[in-house]
Amino acid sequence: MIDTHKKKRFILTLFSLFLAAASVGIIFVLFHIQKRESIRHAGYVVTGEISKLQYSIDSHLLNAEILEMIVINDQGVVKDFNSIAKRLYANDPSIRSLQLAPDGVVTYVYPLEGNEDAFGDLFSDPDRKTEAEYARDTGEMTLAGPFELAQGGMGMVARRPIYLRDDQGKESFWGFSIVIMDVSNVFQATDLESLSSQGYNYRIWRTNPDTKQVQVIVENTSEPFSDALEETIQVPGGTWTLSLTQKGGWVPLELLIIESVVALIIILLLILVFHNILTILHQKVELSEQANTDQLTGLHNDRFFAAMSKRLTADNTPFVLFYLDLDKFKQINDQYGHDVGDKLLKETAFRIRTCIRNQDMASRIGGDEFNVLVLHEYDPLFFDSLAKRMQTAISQPFQCDDVILTPKASIGYAAFPSEESELEKLIRLADQRMYSAKKG
Repeated sequence: MIDTHKKKRFILTLFSLFLAAASVGIIFVLFHIQKRESIRHAGYVVTGEISKLQYSIDSHLLNAEILEMIVINDQGVVKDFNSIAKRLYANDPSIRSLQLAPDGVVTYVYPLEGNEDAFGDLFSDPDRKTEAEYARDTGEMTLAGPFELAQGGMGMVARRPIYLRDDQGKESFWGFSIVIMDVSNVFQATDLESLSSQGYNYRIWRTNPDTKQVQVIVENTSEPFSDALEETIQVPGGTWTLSLTQKGGWVPLELLIIESVVALIIILLLILVFHNILTILHQKVELSEQANTDQLTGLHNDRFFAAMSKRLTADNTPFVLFYLDLDKFKQINDQYGHDVGDKLLKETAFRIRTCIRNQDMASRIGGDEFNVLVLHEYDPLFFDSLAKRMQTAISQPFQCDDVILTPKASIGYAAFPSEESELEKLIRLADQRMYSAKKG
């Protein structure tokens, strides 16, 4: 009773440990599946937002291109700047200022009020020099900012380099067309705030080319970002990054708990099903082993031998069949009784096993008759040696109770398919050789 209780406790402990490990594994897998799905959905959201943002930025930068075209058409002569800038200013509420900078020196500014500090040489201004030089040297527009505007709010500045072409087709740097835009107005068209209502925290940022520091352009939270989905936005002369995270993490805790409980219930049901299946399979294996095992010696029986030999011959697998029996076994039974005879048969079976390999198969086919299927190409030297080894092992003295026996076995063998390719003839040949050895 004590051993039974200990066994039950041991099984319950293993079962509990398995459930604990399974629970951790399920939660881990479900977490990553849910996280992957949340990030995948967020990826679609980010792609849509970047498209809208890209379109909004490009549309607002058209004003700088318009100023460039006017300067080029007038061969670098600035005419009616205020009237042209006034119309552009009125048509785009995001514009805070329009400027022209011949040779990199801001000379024309509209509106003037509130933008008096805009005048000056861009190339000598440490805050504007790097991006101005980059735009001039590469011919690419740059988008700088955000920065605080003198009139209040946050602004971005687009600088578009202007080049004039002479009659020989040679280009020369004229200066810049400059548009200063209100950040909030630029992002208003993209409806970034809808991300908040969808449960996301977002941040758009860039690395400042002058300070090499991260510069936040717009965000809906000041909390640190962790494990964020990030996509880049190509802007003139640089790159912005949109970082997105789900409020409360990519995997809601409540959902994870519910899915884990459901998964655990499923696993419990599967364990019960598998337990029943394994029990049935184990019973079938036991029944099959019992049907193919000699109950006295533990060797295979004649049923197993018949099935296996047929399979090997059907597959044309080379093997050698040994037939052997114990000499004068009937006399031992008659003189000492069947109990001693049975013990001798068990010992003989044990000794046969010690002489063969794991892949070879020994069977008791009835009475004191045994056979061995040796899976090996036919080699007379090898098999003669094996026969002698089995004879030597079997003929060792055997003490049974108060009796000391010195058994002896007669052995004959035949090879398939080198000697016989038909199973019945192969068995007959091995049997004949065994009896020839007994008579000799």
